[in-house]
Amino acid sequence: MVLPEPNICERARLSRDPRFDGRFVVGVLTTGIYCRPVCPARPPAKHNVRYYATPAAAQDAGFRPCLRCRPEAARRLPEWTVSSQTVVKGLRLIDAGFLNDHSVGEMAERLNLSSRQLNRVFSSEVGATPASLGSAHRLQLAKRLIDHGGMSLANVAMQAGYGSVRRFNDAIKATFGRPPSTLRRHRQRASDEPLELHLAVRQPYNASWVFGFLAKRALAGLEVVDGLKYYRCLTGADGAPLWLEVRWQGDALVAAIPVGLQHDMSGLLQRIRRVFDLDADSSVIDAHLGEDPDLSPWVREAPGLRVPGAWDGFETAVRAVLGQQVSVARATTLADLLIARYGAGAFPDPEALARADPAEIGMPRKRGAAISRLAREVSAGRLQLDECVDSDTLRTSLCRIEGIGPWTASYIALRVAKDPDAFPESDWVVLKMLGTTAAGARKRAERWAPWRGYALMYLWYGSARRGGNKQARTYDRRTG
Repeated sequence: MVLPEPNICERARLSRDPRFDGRFVVGVLTTGIYCRPVCPARPPAKHNVRYYATPAAAQDAGFRPCLRCRPEAARRLPEWTVSSQTVVKGLRLIDAGFLNDHSVGEMAERLNLSSRQLNRVFSSEVGATPASLGSAHRLQLAKRLIDHGGMSLANVAMQAGYGSVRRFNDAIKATFGRPPSTLRRHRQRASDEPLELHLAVRQPYNASWVFGFLAKRALAGLEVVDGLKYYRCLTGADGAPLWLEVRWQGDALVAAIPVGLQHDMSGLLQRIRRVFDLDADSSVIDAHLGEDPDLSPWVREAPGLRVPGAWDGFETAVRAVLGQQVSVARATTLADLLIARYGAGAFPDPEALARADPAEIGMPRKRGAAISRLAREVSAGRLQLDECVDSDTLRTSLCRIEGIGPWTASYIALRVAKDPDAFPESDWVVLKMLGTTAAGARKRAERWAPWRGYALMYLWYGSARRGGNKQARTYDRRTG
């Protein structure tokens, strides 16, 4: 990734342009701090500032975070600004806390590079090594948890990934020049209160679309969607079921995390960001798609459509197979039956479905066999289903499984691998909306790259809007 041109950075910080929040940070030589471009403090003189692609790069240069604009609360770096897919996948791993429990060497192995190559490509793209980015990620999460005031500092140290209170104290003092206890912004809250964290969202963001998408696919006993509130039942640290709440409030998402779920904060927050597609840059995506006559009416009517991601990759992949040639409602019913038959209240794991005959819940035998084959591939470690897998490799691997075709593979790549350009050209609604064949749809979609997945969302939206209730029922078919 290349920083915006210095003159663009200069105009953005002087105008406090929110579009650039998360695109770069500003190091101030006279104070030794780095700020977001939207910082409300009086702008320093031009000759006293330096620009950095990431907070990690600024910290490596000796700057410390601003306590006023709070860089840890900034929007995330838009992935489209990063040209290397290796770096994109590495950043996703870091955000999920991978480097809290693994070495840079293990991360390099996961990404099929040597440690030296990994450091080189990261330094070139984002101006910092993976180790520096991991350190900055821990610091940012720790600062947010300190600000909340509901956790003991010892617990903050553990949840932020430091592994020990001493490492945590040393890192905070080295960065801020003061102990963690002096950084709290709010009163100490009751220890049994849910932890509420505001997750910044790039605008525009069509919350109604995202929550509506999730509502149609909510699993009985595991998920509830009530307007602009989403609930997911998860297993707490003591094995008891607990409900996570995610709601739309103002212009941000608020995650209310019960105490018993506060044991894997990095992974949990990354899952929420993935499901609600918080890191997409809709202003750029919509500007591109809005130039196309097939999409422009829907982009103008409903800006900010996002591609909801997967809470769990295996779960979403199985549900994609269940949804082949049936409505969303029928696929959800089948998923509920899988849970009741094989999951004991939770979505069944790969080992359970590898041993089962899913067809016995009431689906074609070939489709049930495809689910069992998929489960065996995942259980044996031959198939990886997460946002860090290469999208093309994933599609190829899925299509080798008998009973899984290109539509299903592309849909899984879109939602599980978070490939913004995945496009199931044989989708029934796509063919109806474009009035063409799958080959014709593939050709038409070339002009939507690299955001063909978001174009799919606009076609689904337009299909529901164009035909009213009758067409809305059509929209339910072959849409995962």
